[in-house]
Amino acid sequence: MKIDIRDGIPDAIAVECVLNVVKAGKISKGEHGKKYYCWATVLGTPVGKVVVSTREYRKGDCFVVYKYREDDEG
Repeated sequence: MKIDIRDGIPDAIAVECVLNVVKAGKISKGEHGKKYYCWATVLGTPVGKVVVSTREYRKGDCFVVYKYREDDEG
């Protein structure tokens, strides 16, 4: 597992956010029935809204933690 922390988010807050996503479990199904963590989760924190997005990283998972921006909504 890898955690990529961006936007100056403190390590402790980033790790806590990733832990919350992991606790929720692998809920999204991909190809061949393989389950994944939610692609992107928005969490409220003491530093504002934070996004935890996931992607595959070699043989494990990678969590990218960054500050939420209004333009993230699409």
